[in-house]
Amino acid sequence: MDPKKRKVDSENRRFLAEWTEQYCFTLPDRRQAVPVCLICNKTVAIVKSGNLKRHYETTRQQFHKNFPLGSEARKEKLQAYLSSYEKSTKLLVRCMSDQEKSTEAALRVCWTLNKHQKPFSDSEIVKECMLAVVTSLFEEKKDVVSAIQSISLSARSNTRRTEILAADIKNTLLKLLQKAPCYAIALDASCDIVDDEQMSIFVRFLDIECQIFREELLAILPLKGNTRGEDLFKVIDEFITKSDISYDKMVSLSTDGAPAMIGKEKGVVKRIRDKNSGLISYQCIIHQAALCGKLSATVKKVMDSFVKLINFMRSHSALQHRHFKEFLSECNSAYSDLLQHNNVRWLSKGQVIERFWLIKEQVTSFLQNLDTQGARKHFEFITNERNMLVVAFLKDILKYLNALNTELQGNGKLICDLIQSVSAFRRKLGIFEKDIAEQEFIHFPTILEFKKENSEEDIAVFVKFLADLRNEFATRFQGFAEMGKLSSFLKLPVEVDVAAQWTDVAAKLFNLSKPSLQMEIIDLQEDASLQMYKTVSTEEFWAKHVPEKYENCKKLAINLATMFGSTYICETSFSKMNFLKNKYRSRLTDAHLEDTLRICCSSREPNHKKLAQDHRCNFSH
Repeated sequence: MDPKKRKVDSENRRFLAEWTEQYCFTLPDRRQAVPVCLICNKTVAIVKSGNLKRHYETTRQQFHKNFPLGSEARKEKLQAYLSSYEKSTKLLVRCMSDQEKSTEAALRVCWTLNKHQKPFSDSEIVKECMLAVVTSLFEEKKDVVSAIQSISLSARSNTRRTEILAADIKNTLLKLLQKAPCYAIALDASCDIVDDEQMSIFVRFLDIECQIFREELLAILPLKGNTRGEDLFKVIDEFITKSDISYDKMVSLSTDGAPAMIGKEKGVVKRIRDKNSGLISYQCIIHQAALCGKLSATVKKVMDSFVKLINFMRSHSALQHRHFKEFLSECNSAYSDLLQHNNVRWLSKGQVIERFWLIKEQVTSFLQNLDTQGARKHFEFITNERNMLVVAFLKDILKYLNALNTELQGNGKLICDLIQSVSAFRRKLGIFEKDIAEQEFIHFPTILEFKKENSEEDIAVFVKFLADLRNEFATRFQGFAEMGKLSSFLKLPVEVDVAAQWTDVAAKLFNLSKPSLQMEIIDLQEDASLQMYKTVSTEEFWAKHVPEKYENCKKLAINLATMFGSTYICETSFSKMNFLKNKYRSRLTDAHLEDTLRICCSSREPNHKKLAQDHRCNFSH
């Protein structure tokens, strides 16, 4: 066996003051400094008297002869050497300090620009703006202008700093993720402007250091070639393996429900479940709710004709569109134009109908005055009472569907909150159905107003539509029934029934001991020190206030609070991606796209001062 080597750098040797006079050495006042010869400025690696003595005796015989040890001449000479060394060192330190400040300033500019999704070259414009402001505001501006000019803000420098900031965020994220008790993944894919498929992976976990839940961009992975389930999984698996992330800690996976994601044999979910048999997987709740809102044949026929009407008014002719807007202005209309329908946007139908209904009379008058075949066709549609009754119904019901959709959107939403919102809406649909059937219309003010003038129109089709909509919600969200049973525990732990069936569900889903869980819940409910759950957020209560003695309760709550309820955060990243990689920046590389998105989506700002010390750059000239 090889003898154990000494680690002399960890022996904490101390530099003695008398060595300066004996051997002409000094020790700089900085971290990890080594002794420096005052005469030749050479250094020795280890703070050890023997090393200093050897250097002195082999190179300083003449100095020792001219300035004997203990003489006044020697003391004066060494003091002169020491003063000269300190002066040069201070100048060097000041220069290094100024460089660090300049680098830190450049990093902060880079961070701000990336947060606002600006091109790398905009840093040069920022520098011009700062110089212009200083020139206008300050009389004694020479030093300020000099300091600003020293900041390196070229496009290339800004690109490098973006890489530095993104790498720091990623490294910190992976370290935090490895410490987290569990994590959840939200996964979606979309094409950028050059038709490259980009897969967005977000992670939600408990930050043990700060005791808060974070949602962060884990990766943007480009997909080259095919985008089948096995292709997606291969890219994901390579990243997770390379990043040293454990599949066993993955508590849930939320996807958009595409076949490549949920395929029974080769889908991403199936392959990840092969790695982690306890994985909980579900489709995005927002996507599910949007799919529930598909229109029946009768209603869809009217909606299609309505969309054609809107397109005719907006896009048939630029001249006609200008005349229409002038007509609205002359009529002192509440709005100056109709909204353009976009089938991709979830809220589009309801907003388009809402705007149309407010200026319906003006639209009717304008069509009546147009002497074209298309205008006559749309005039017949808009003056048909049955068609307008359907539009009135759509206006009211889409308002409720849009309100649900808006309620489900947003970052940081707990899955329990989303399930509760959907459950509440299903109950509301029952009330809506009864309201229509009994023709009270207290929840459908537009129909009520319309029926006052057209009382003979049949509304049975609307009752059936609402019944089908309620059944569609029940069918699509039946997979969330078990998770819904656990929401009360997460939100109101002191009010749940310990003997209820939900404890069986919890023990099964999260591999808990049911007896221990029940006993802990009883103790927690009787713990007077935990009554602050009413005054703090759910995440804060479980992360910061519940002690570790409630091990099973805390594990259950943290797993539930970690789970994504939707892929909304992935959708927002695609919006940012399309803004960043637009037709003017279509050559943005995949690596730089990921770096910029990582900064855009980060909830944590890096330590700019430390990064400046580690990556100090030269002054700009």
